[in-house]
Amino acid sequence: MCGYAGVMFSQDSSFASIPNYKELFYSKANNVKHRGNEPIRKAEFENVLLAHYRLAFLDIASNFQPMLSKNKKWVIVFNGEIYNHNLLRKKITAEQGYHFSTKSDTESILEGFLNYGLEIEKYLDGEYSFVICKTDGTELIAMRDPFGVKPLYFGLEDVQTNIFSTAQESYLFKTKTLHFSSEIKGLSIEKKWHRDGFLRQITGLYEPIRTPYQNIIQLPPNSFLYAKKQNDYFVCKIQIKKQPVRPILTDSDLNQDEMLHEFSKTLYKSVEYRMLSEVELGVYLSGGIDSRAVTYEMVNYLQHKKITRPLKSFTISFDSEEYSEATEALSFAQKYSVTPNILKVSNLNLSYAYKHAVYHSENVQPYTNCAAKWWLSKFAGKYVKGVLTGDGADELLGGYPSFKYASWWKFALSSVPGENVFDKIKKLTSGASLRDGTLMKKLTPEKDPWLVGSSVEGTGEDFMESLLLWGVPHPLFSQIKTIASAILGNEEATKWLSEQKESIRSWYSFGYQSDDEFLSNPTNALALWQNYFCKTHLPVQILNVVGDRMEMANSVEGRTPFLSREMAKLVAKLKDSMLIRGYEDKSILRRCYAKKIGQNFAMAPKKQFGSPFLFNENLIRNYQELITNKVKETQLFDIKNTSGLFEFMRSDFLKKKASPHLLTQISSAFQSLICFTILDDTLIKNNPPKREEDYEEKVLNQKII
Repeated sequence: MCGYAGVMFSQDSSFASIPNYKELFYSKANNVKHRGNEPIRKAEFENVLLAHYRLAFLDIASNFQPMLSKNKKWVIVFNGEIYNHNLLRKKITAEQGYHFSTKSDTESILEGFLNYGLEIEKYLDGEYSFVICKTDGTELIAMRDPFGVKPLYFGLEDVQTNIFSTAQESYLFKTKTLHFSSEIKGLSIEKKWHRDGFLRQITGLYEPIRTPYQNIIQLPPNSFLYAKKQNDYFVCKIQIKKQPVRPILTDSDLNQDEMLHEFSKTLYKSVEYRMLSEVELGVYLSGGIDSRAVTYEMVNYLQHKKITRPLKSFTISFDSEEYSEATEALSFAQKYSVTPNILKVSNLNLSYAYKHAVYHSENVQPYTNCAAKWWLSKFAGKYVKGVLTGDGADELLGGYPSFKYASWWKFALSSVPGENVFDKIKKLTSGASLRDGTLMKKLTPEKDPWLVGSSVEGTGEDFMESLLLWGVPHPLFSQIKTIASAILGNEEATKWLSEQKESIRSWYSFGYQSDDEFLSNPTNALALWQNYFCKTHLPVQILNVVGDRMEMANSVEGRTPFLSREMAKLVAKLKDSMLIRGYEDKSILRRCYAKKIGQNFAMAPKKQFGSPFLFNENLIRNYQELITNKVKETQLFDIKNTSGLFEFMRSDFLKKKASPHLLTQISSAFQSLICFTILDDTLIKNNPPKREEDYEEKVLNQKII
């Protein structure tokens, strides 16, 4: 698990014209040194520069990067773990007679590519991103894992990134320079805001390729980039594997008992693979079924291998009991003889971490849980170099309120006659409410929707409005519209949202049909939303903000058993009812592990992993001036539109006058603007926040257990 940066360029490129381009490159590469715990290793070739920071788990004595092929014609930089790489190297040895020089998965990838070309992807199971270059600077191949657990960014010279806004199987473009890095801050390209990319991210319309920054893209999950030099340009192609997360299934060949058995067997195997390490691994443990299932299988693995060292778990506790899961985590850890480690953080501690977390995330986003995760990784890093996590279970198994909302929409319209969805809605709403009060209370308790990760009231308005505007049932439309209106004003927000139709529909339907009837059919609502969410929100926001970026900020590796190749194959067999049954989310996971860890542990509702919005009257007053100045400076939108937002925050938010759902949506907008000001200072202007080591150590000493 590592961080890397590189650049491949032609001699007449803008990059090559910089007098001290090598010094510039290494100074930017230094921005990802936190991803490793070893000194930088460099490689320089004709028109190729590479830098690598290693955090080693396998073949620690010899797995050095950048790694050259034996014929010296190719070189690789790699971030991640390939858990089945020994199978790949056995295949290469048997077929080619090749003798490996190391025991590392890095060499397995490099030789696998040289033997099987782009077909290498089908032999890899793990979390990874890598770039392989020809040392003469004429050819490049890059790949990213199927879910986007490990990041990879490209800076492109003179390429308009709007060409990537709509989902396609392939994109063709040419450029004179290919900058690449594990993080945006590691790219040796000037960072500037891209207005449309900025608006898409700040409103929650996440994109898997475009970013909020000019000339900077991320390689999407389940894809590769191939570049070959022709004259002064690199002709490039991005190819994405076009397949949905789940096909639309009305029946399944497997009965429930068979599926539960297969699920348990697959998750154990996924955990077993992710225990591959020469150094100790721990686990993040919360009060939810995801981390409990992973912990349970890790304990099984250690017992099976007769490893007597107790498993270490790591949990974070908050001032506010509504957010804290320390008691639940401790109870589970004690039952399975896991060594619990629990850290208590205050709101003041979270405020300190927030600016560091935002800088590392590089995302314009409202979630303060990144600050909590930053502290959690810092805490875990005192004891282990890597942890297994429950990331991905909510996305693959339907664990978010928006998934239950989409399931409810399907149920609400299932028995209503009508030629199309609008006929059904008209019949259902004439003289009767679309709202099912019981289900909506289960979905979004009105006391504080933020506590369960929800920001929608659940009346069906989201679906009706998004169907009219985009032709797809989007369960978070009200939040998106509220944030867009708070920033752009109602009229411009409506116009801008309308312009996003083609892009949103294309990512919704990627791998499915794209006709109006299919996309609007409520029977397909849950599968469509899951497909869209896993291709947009999951890699860009979730695996970034509370995944890789927060762990690697403190040189800790996160491994994700739910996002294995075999788990993905299993999920593709599941019907909607195996994900959500009435009020029960992640049904197959809960029912499977109820037999193993007990009904109470398996069925207990999980608190949303988060932390409170970091607001008070002084903060609002101070940030109003900062936000105003930043907006005027960047001219991303007109500051006059946010005057109502500031007034709302000072009055309605602090006095809790408005509905809890509107409060959540507006506070999300305000928190995102705070995030924007931090990123403008730290990433755009290259002023990273200062670390206070003594303070951090003092916080870490607040360990409860």
